[in-house]
Amino acid sequence: MIAALLLAVGLGPSEPAPTAAREAVVVVAVENMYSAADESVDVVSQATLGQLVEVLETSGAFARVRTPDRYAGWLLSTAIREYEDPAALRYARTGPVVEVASLMANVYREPSVTKARPRVQAPLATRLEVAGEAPREGWIAVRLPAGDVGYIQTGDVTAVDVSGPRPRGSGDEIVATARRFLGVPYLWGGMSAHGIDCSGLASRAYHANGIAIPRDADLQFEDPAAIKVERPNLQAGDLVFFGSAPDRITHVGLYVADGRFIDATTYETPVVREDRLDDPHWSSIYQGARRPR
Repeated sequence: MIAALLLAVGLGPSEPAPTAAREAVVVVAVENMYSAADESVDVVSQATLGQLVEVLETSGAFARVRTPDRYAGWLLSTAIREYEDPAALRYARTGPVVEVASLMANVYREPSVTKARPRVQAPLATRLEVAGEAPREGWIAVRLPAGDVGYIQTGDVTAVDVSGPRPRGSGDEIVATARRFLGVPYLWGGMSAHGIDCSGLASRAYHANGIAIPRDADLQFEDPAAIKVERPNLQAGDLVFFGSAPDRITHVGLYVADGRFIDATTYETPVVREDRLDDPHWSSIYQGARRPR
C-alpha cells in the first residue's frame, strides 16, 4: 500500500518523501558567515537581524545557512532561532511592521537613550514587528526575532505594508542609499554600516530599494537578469565592474554620474568612497557595466 502511494505521487519505493526546508530567523544585529564551521577561517558574508535563513546542516556550535540572496556559509548557532514548526508564522511577515530607515538603529531596553545600553542594533532595511505603542512619545515598541520586546525611536523607522513587495527605487534613489555608506570602513564579507565590502554595498543599496541581486561581484556581473550597458549609456545606479579579465571580476561599484562611481575599496583608503572611471587604476581594469532589473 505504501509503495503504491509513493508511486502514485511520483516517488519510487527507495526515494524518500521530500521534507520541508528547515528555516530560522537571525536574532543578532550582524553575524559573520564563514567558509567552514570554524571562526578562524575566512568570512564569506554576513547575516543580519530579522533575516529568514534556510538551515542546511549543523556541526557542533555552527549551522550552515543560506541567506535570502542565496548565499551559503557557516555561522554560530546562537545567532539564529530555528522554527521547529514548518507552519509557524515567520518573523515580520504579518501584522504591523516597521522598516529601519537609518543606516543603523539602536533598539533599547526601555524607551530612553540614557537608562541602559541598547538591546540590539538593527541595520538599514531591517523589518521589525510592532508590539504596540511605547509609553513615551517618539517611541515604538517592537518585538524582536528572539521574542523579547525593545523600543526604537520613530525617527529611525517607517511603516511598511508586508502584503506586497518593497517599493522599487529609481537609479538616483539607489545612489542616494549607497552615498549614506560613504566613510564606512571596508570589511571583507561585510554587509552593514559596521563594515562593508564592494558587492555588499551594491547588494544592500539595491535591497533597500526593492531589487534583489546576487551577493558577489562576479555573480552580479554574470546575472542573466541584468542588462549589459555600454559605457556611453551609463545611468545612475548601474553597476560598474573591474578585474583582470571579464571572467576574473573582483570589484564592483555603483555609477553616479559624470564618470564617477561609489565603491567600497581597499585601494589607497579602505573605506566607502567616490572614485572616477578615468582614474588610471580603474580604467585599466574596467570590464563593463550591468543594470539589474
